[in-house]
Amino acid sequence: MKRIKGISASSGIAVGKAFLIGREEFSVVCKKISLEDIPSEILRLEDALIKTRRELIEFQKEIEKNLGSEHAQIFDAHLLVLEDRVLIEDVISKIKKNRINVEYAFWEVIKKYIETLSKLDDGYLKERALDLRDVGKRVLKKLLKKDVHPYTQIKEKVI
Repeated sequence: MKRIKGISASSGIAVGKAFLIGREEFSVVCKKISLEDIPSEILRLEDALIKTRRELIEFQKEIEKNLGSEHAQIFDAHLLVLEDRVLIEDVISKIKKNRINVEYAFWEVIKKYIETLSKLDDGYLKERALDLRDVGKRVLKKLLKKDVHPYTQIKEKVI
């Protein structure tokens, strides 16, 4: 038997065929934008946040239907990240101040928050850093138009 370590969505033991999802690496390039492009970059951010929110709500409903509300609660923290006005304003401020593309501004802000939370001795806040990373990657995929889900490759029952 082979043991595989990973990040669980819920506690417990699972036995079955594993569907492994590798770490996604993103290449986020910093691009200078014109003053005229700032409003469209902010709209792209808002659009990506809305689409990510819809996606998470769909996942949450599906999990709740299949596994129960306790398991679906994992998405509550993810949804809160998308509504964090301070984080969103930090991204918008970075776009305006540095006149840079939304992808780069967003990922720089997310990385800063993750780094800050990860350094703390509080286990709860370290978990929030993981939530932030997960949600950040979801939003970034929307911004980069790399929104392909590995789950669509699943053709059999897996864990």
